[in-house]
Amino acid sequence: MTTATAQLQVHGIGPVPVTYTESGSGQPVLLLHGGAGPFSVAGFAAMMSDAGYRVVVPVHPGFDGTPRPPELASIAGIAAAYAALLRELNLTSVCVIGNSIGGWIAAELALAESAAVDCRLSSVVLVDAAGLQLDSAPVPDFFSLTLDQVAELSYFNPDAFRIDPAALPPERAAAMAGNRATLLEYAGTGMADPGLRDRLPAIAMPVAVVWGAADRMIPVEHGHAYADGIPGAQFRLITKAGHLPQLETPDELLEVVTDFTAAARRRADQDGHVITRISIVPPDGGEVALEGPTRLRILEDGTTTAHRLGVAEITIAPHTAGPPQHRHGRHDEGFYVAAGTASFTVGEHSYEAPAGTLVMIPPGAPHTFANTSDEPVILLNTFTPDLYVQYFRDIRNMIVSGSPPRADQITDVMARYATEPATTYANEPD
Repeated sequence: MTTATAQLQVHGIGPVPVTYTESGSGQPVLLLHGGAGPFSVAGFAAMMSDAGYRVVVPVHPGFDGTPRPPELASIAGIAAAYAALLRELNLTSVCVIGNSIGGWIAAELALAESAAVDCRLSSVVLVDAAGLQLDSAPVPDFFSLTLDQVAELSYFNPDAFRIDPAALPPERAAAMAGNRATLLEYAGTGMADPGLRDRLPAIAMPVAVVWGAADRMIPVEHGHAYADGIPGAQFRLITKAGHLPQLETPDELLEVVTDFTAAARRRADQDGHVITRISIVPPDGGEVALEGPTRLRILEDGTTTAHRLGVAEITIAPHTAGPPQHRHGRHDEGFYVAAGTASFTVGEHSYEAPAGTLVMIPPGAPHTFANTSDEPVILLNTFTPDLYVQYFRDIRNMIVSGSPPRADQITDVMARYATEPATTYANEPD
């Protein structure tokens, strides 16, 4: 997992810094926390990463001590910031998942993206979302409640999640107080927009509405109102959860999300939404992930190919060694030598590969490459699926942070993407 801060320019607001974490590889997911703060979705983010998603978790500005510009003071404003974040990160076909006020933000983002020429969302999951005003099912005044009362209203099993204020470390108590103040600034005491319900029919993408049956903070009637107001929305009730299913029933919530996103991708393929979107990367384009004697430029990170294929260009200076031998567990890797002569080692066998050579590495085969010649080597590098693209981003982020990774840290990053150093060569060719 990596942490970064994006400096965004948001129309009508100005500069907005957004701190976010990123983990995993696959379909991109924007996971939005509620008033409990980013810790309330951290465990679920890890589960989604392990399930094959690229998960981006922003911290709502002002939460956990992050800066919040005074001009950013509404849920719609946060949604506009996250629309800018999607473009800053060049994410497409994104599933946005939001819990509580995160669900409200997700609804506002879905409305904005439904009207955008370059829509970045493919699907939406609203989990016990705030935002609606229903006179028949009023929402308790959160800001008048004690922590014990919040637990009673929020969980199927409150005793498992009670917090003793007297036992909190001072820094945690201060963070919770700051989060509470920020929440009030964004959402107000009613935590609702009276006009949101009438705007819901404009959402033009697949939506799943998921609700905990024991939620007494945002009653289940709000879930039905969301599902009834959004064209084609699905409703799913989780019986043994309250306001935060990602904490009480994460496995069940993950099953709902994976089934829903898979169905949404199938519908998009059938409708031609994926097929008609193309990517053209000019000679000076792409994303430089590594600089130095070995330069790696990401040409396709999987967003255009529904994550079936990633492509990179590797330029290796003369007399430059490659990485230690390693093997991939979950993706094929290809190398086409576009210029120069590369040296490939597979197990204990080495091969010279002049320009025009294609080398394909299946899962499990130990391998490495280098440039032992006097001329630069250029390789076209493919990953099927795109799993390993994120590895290079993780290494780059470690270097940019001022901490060049040690060998053991590189091994840890490899492990995130089903890759390990090759210490035995059982799969070497005959």
